[in-house]
Amino acid sequence: MPIDRRQARILAMQALCQWDVQKDDSIGTMDDFFTASEARGPIAEYAASLVRSYWLDSSDIDERIERTGSGWSLTRMGPVDRNLMRVALVEMLGGRIPPKVALTEAIEIGKVYGGPETPGFVNGILDEVYRSTLPSSESAS
Repeated sequence: MPIDRRQARILAMQALCQWDVQKDDSIGTMDDFFTASEARGPIAEYAASLVRSYWLDSSDIDERIERTGSGWSLTRMGPVDRNLMRVALVEMLGGRIPPKVALTEAIEIGKVYGGPETPGFVNGILDEVYRSTLPSSESAS
C-alpha cells in the first residue's frame, strides 16, 4: 500500500505549527502529537521523519526561507506558511521526492490550510530557493 504523502505532509506541518506555539521541540512532544492525531503506520512514520529532518537542519532551512522571503522574517510569516515551506524544503533539499512535486504539494496544501495569499507567497519563496539551489535549466516554474 503506497504512503499517502500528502496526509503525512499535512501532519508534519501541523506538528511543526504545534511546536511553534508550544516552543517544545522534544521528541516526546512530537510522539504525543502523532498519538493524539491517531495517525498510524507509514503516514505517521513519514511525517515524523520530515519533522526530525527539519530539526536536524533547521538553521539552514530557516535561513534559506528568510533569505528569499522578500524581507519577511520567519516570525512575521504565518505559522502555516512558515511550516509548509519547512516541510517542502526538507523534501526538496533532501532528495526525498522531485523538488517540483514538493513545491506543488506545498502550494496545494496551502490552498486548504493557509490564507488567500499563502499559495502565491509559498510558491514565490520555494521557487526562489529551488532556483538558487539547483541548476537554472531545472527551474520549477
